[in-house]
Amino acid sequence: MTIPPATRERAAAAGLAGVAAAGAALVVDRLRRRLGDARPPVTPPARLEDHFDPVVAAADRRFRRVGWALAAAGAPLGPALAVGAALTGPRWRPALLRAAGGRAPLAGALFGAGLASSGAVAGLPLALARYGWGRRGGVVVQPLGSWLADRAKGAALEAGLAGGLSAILAVLLRRAPRLWPLGLAGVGAAGSLGLAALSPILVEPLFQRKRPLADEALASDVLDLARRSGVTARTVLVNDASRRTTAANAYVSGLGRTRRIVLFDTLVRERPRGELRFVVAHELAHVARRHVLRGTAWSAALGVPACVGLAALVGWRTGFGRPDADLVLRRLALLAAGAALAGPLAAPAGAWASRAFEREADWSALVATGDPDGAVAAFRGLVTQGRGVPDPPRWLQAWMGTHPTPLERIGAALAAGGRPPG
Repeated sequence: MTIPPATRERAAAAGLAGVAAAGAALVVDRLRRRLGDARPPVTPPARLEDHFDPVVAAADRRFRRVGWALAAAGAPLGPALAVGAALTGPRWRPALLRAAGGRAPLAGALFGAGLASSGAVAGLPLALARYGWGRRGGVVVQPLGSWLADRAKGAALEAGLAGGLSAILAVLLRRAPRLWPLGLAGVGAAGSLGLAALSPILVEPLFQRKRPLADEALASDVLDLARRSGVTARTVLVNDASRRTTAANAYVSGLGRTRRIVLFDTLVRERPRGELRFVVAHELAHVARRHVLRGTAWSAALGVPACVGLAALVGWRTGFGRPDADLVLRRLALLAAGAALAGPLAAPAGAWASRAFEREADWSALVATGDPDGAVAAFRGLVTQGRGVPDPPRWLQAWMGTHPTPLERIGAALAAGGRPPG
């Protein structure tokens, strides 16, 4: 009995889907075990009324609810555009191929850049609404023209990256129709590391201006804290965050020789030294604990079964044979739709891993500074200054909460100081 080719391809797609699901489950379980082994002591959260004015917290919660609603309303836009592109392919693929002269890599680049640009345009009304609400709430201070310029630069950057990735993927689909998932996973991991290394040089200057920290005593203190944390850093910079927001923060960007410690000017200007030292120690802990490298490694590990799952989708709908230029575009559209739909579903796992890294960085900073009071003050001050919410809703925290809640972080700091969370 001869099995029809279509049946064989569907069976192969089902087998790939099973391999992808098993591989993803294995990676997630391994990640859960590794992060669980490194988890700091579990502590109860602090009580809101002991650290925040309940009336102010309620007002800030009402303010943030509008932003959460707008973010939730915008979440389906990307998947809807990608699915729409996949479903309407016969209408746009011939024109795109003509524009690319029949060359699959160029057609792929045009598709990726066009889809990213369409997403930026479709999301602009909701982004404008969020900007206006932030201005009304006093958190956003950036003028509209400057904000629109930043949006345009961000959209151009995303379009360029999406176009480049799609062009590479088009080549992989043509030349390695069965092995492209592994190539895509490798390109994704290499791209993540490359962006992390080059961001201080190529990306950040597009959106902010930085200068060396003028306070030499503070700069020396920060660099000394870096040395004691085992982090090599050559300079401390201050950016112009006050042109955009009232919120305060700090970050360490770059890898190796491109590494920079960057403080928000709002942090330097408005937060006391003890709070600032803890915030910097927290960011240095991310470097000392190699969170960027570890996160990239875990993403790459999870990316392999994810790409295999996407290959199952492509094989189920289009087979596994070597494609012509039109079929390359069809497969790119399917891949974009599958990735866009999978992104929100995978978001809780990514947020959970991020919270684990943040807890580890908090605990390391507490050990490095030996100042739990400074940590508690920092958490309170950052929330108050940025109109944050000490106790965000559980659904929001599970879906997109990249940090423990402020009350959880304060509870951990109090426990480190030998005090109950109350």
